[in-house]
Amino acid sequence: MDVEGLLGELRGVVDRLAALDVSALDSVELQGVVVGLQVEASRLAAASAVPLHVWEVEGGWRSSRARTAGLALANRVHRCHHQVAAELGRAAKLAEMPLVRRAVLEGRLSMDHVDLFCRYATETRWPLFQRDEAVLVEACVGLSLFADARKLVRYWADHVDHELGDTKRPVRSEVETSRSRDTGELTLRGHLSPVDAEVFGNELDRLVRDIRLEDQANGVDRPIAQQRAAALLRMAQRSNGATGTSGRPLFQVIIGDATVARLCELASGHVITPEELVPHLGTALVESFLFDERHRLVGVSKQRTFTGRLRRAIQIRDRRCQHESGCPVPATDLRSDIDHIVPWAHGGVTSPGNGRVQCTTHNRHQHLHGPPPAADRPKEGPPDVPAAIRWRWVHVHYHDIDPTAA
Repeated sequence: MDVEGLLGELRGVVDRLAALDVSALDSVELQGVVVGLQVEASRLAAASAVPLHVWEVEGGWRSSRARTAGLALANRVHRCHHQVAAELGRAAKLAEMPLVRRAVLEGRLSMDHVDLFCRYATETRWPLFQRDEAVLVEACVGLSLFADARKLVRYWADHVDHELGDTKRPVRSEVETSRSRDTGELTLRGHLSPVDAEVFGNELDRLVRDIRLEDQANGVDRPIAQQRAAALLRMAQRSNGATGTSGRPLFQVIIGDATVARLCELASGHVITPEELVPHLGTALVESFLFDERHRLVGVSKQRTFTGRLRRAIQIRDRRCQHESGCPVPATDLRSDIDHIVPWAHGGVTSPGNGRVQCTTHNRHQHLHGPPPAADRPKEGPPDVPAAIRWRWVHVHYHDIDPTAA
């Protein structure tokens, strides 16, 4: 093989791309260049993975006397050896993922999917990943939003852990504080469990929004980090001034029935294990919503706006903004609205089937909202994407499961 000739052709293509006058392109051509380059970048990385892995295994790099293959290569190509080492590890795994590699080379998946699979296909899970590789690839290919692929693979990991009998202890929240004796400044560091983070994050976001509106009214301009600090201080002040019994924190959780017993998501879309929820059942108010076999609630309201349990039910059903652009903003009160699919002014009713989650940006800015839907548009609402994610791979392995069940 003429390796030098092949690399020369590649260098020539890169040179022509670098010399491309993008200002002469119209919007359609520019879009094509940007999208095409992203796809080809993933294809090139996948094509490079096998020679990269073979080069490491054959050990020719040892002649450089470098301690590791990553150091040897990084020094030759003037790169960070930590990044090169990570790419070598990814190449080693990708060499054992033929279906994943083929999907990337065909432009159906990206290297972000490869990194996702590598992260969750641990040594313990590896035999089951090899068993499920084809199902996972086809499921991810059918998802336009990468966040949905991430959720699918997390569900797969939790499922196979359960299959392997690997019961992990729930993550415990830990926060450390240290205060300077000289300046009196307080430093916080630590992490919160997924459920604790949901409760804390919802209240923090709400307070930050209030403080931001107050700042705008008072002509105050300060960065978001300072607004968060002010929100934490306000939490402490309200706690100090509280009287009586404090209210229970409210968070919403989506739990599966017998058909998907391991299904457990926070309303924000974060996947957790049922074990992580147990410690909070005695201290949190949990709401339940019953959907029929097509993920619809029965009911029509004469009100113009979606409020109360109807609003929360639609948020839990949709999980995220349903805008056609594939928006990942979660369905929370602070960041999203419930939009009439058929507008109220055009005779649309306030019902579950005519409601969908849209982030405040897509719903409140007409140039981003898009045109009204066609009159013959189905009124059951947008497809339940999270349910489709779960069933796409679960149903293939377990043929006795009814995919129409919630």
